[in-house]
Amino acid sequence: MAGNPDRRFVVVLGAARSGTSMLRDLIAAHPRIAAIPFDVNHIWRIGNDRRPDDAFAPGTATPAVARRIRDRLTGIARRNAGASWPQVRFVVEKTVGNALRPDFVEAVLPDALYVRITRDPRRVIGSTIDAWRAPPDTGHLRRKLRLFGPADLGYMGWYALNALSGRLGHKRGLHMWGARYPGIRADLETESLETVCARQWLSSVRTIDRFFADLPPERGISVNYEALVGGPEDLRRIWSFLGVDDDALAARVFSERVRASGNRQSALPEAIEGDTRRAVEALIAEYGYG
Repeated sequence: MAGNPDRRFVVVLGAARSGTSMLRDLIAAHPRIAAIPFDVNHIWRIGNDRRPDDAFAPGTATPAVARRIRDRLTGIARRNAGASWPQVRFVVEKTVGNALRPDFVEAVLPDALYVRITRDPRRVIGSTIDAWRAPPDTGHLRRKLRLFGPADLGYMGWYALNALSGRLGHKRGLHMWGARYPGIRADLETESLETVCARQWLSSVRTIDRFFADLPPERGISVNYEALVGGPEDLRRIWSFLGVDDDALAARVFSERVRASGNRQSALPEAIEGDTRRAVEALIAEYGYG
């Protein structure tokens, strides 16, 4: 990484609404770790901004594209870390679209480490449906603007248009929310929102599973949401994996910051049918949530 060749990225991979943001923030609670505190899909789309989905081929990460993405990510992390930047060893990044393009991420950040999170898909899908229907979070956008610069003006315009078209079009929150799997735009015209949310989850976890199957074990670690909110052990395990053990700090961070979601969705919505429902149900069993 520019300015410190020993500083490495840690990439959180998980389907949207799996606890990825909480996981990022917990990891970054260590003084040697800085965070990019928001999803920055517009940065990851540099060089692929005209694509209708988020599933980029690794070959599109040309040296120039990869350098621009790395520089933009590092700049946001540096501004967020402030005076503590010189002591930072790791930068943790979480953008849910990366669940659909981990090989592209690997081409951009070839020495990155990865933390994967899974969660009961019934609760993930239920939470995703709620997120699609929620009004735009203008406070969240304002917090982003404090770290963004002139290069991010295009994203700000896109966000405003996305919010407006969502309200005028399908009367939901944003026109497009979460990871954009190939075919999502057509599905939004013909399928129920529940089915689209299920397919977002399926596309994300299938891609991450394949990537982790080929990833050397020394470069990746997996956790699940239910264990993460159950005690500080998984945070200790992640920090140990990164070589920044601090058991006392992990216990304190857990007690101060972790609150389990109130989402108690225990069944898949009835609107999810056919092959999509069968695929989700098969993974519910495979992941041990049956």
